Amino acid sequence: MSTLNVTYHTYTLKLEGEKKQELYDYQKKLKLVEAAKAEYRKLNPPKQAASTEAVNLDDPEFDFGKFILGAVEKLGS
Repeated sequence: MSTLNVTYHTYTLKLEGEKKQELYDYQKKLKLVEAAKAEYRKLNPPKQAASTEAVNLDDPEFDFGKFILGAVEKLGS
């Protein structure tokens, strides 16, 4: 083999090794991100949706203003 062939072979082996190392590092980072996401979900569970109250608009005792103000307060928080 000529010196050029040996140099080229060494260069390609080095590039393949670097690519494999980059892929390994990337997969390791992905696993860490997934583990962090799972831990975050465990520590901060999604909030339950507020129960919807049955609203009877035909009820003479229904206070529409109070209902609207309550809805606005819920949106603000």
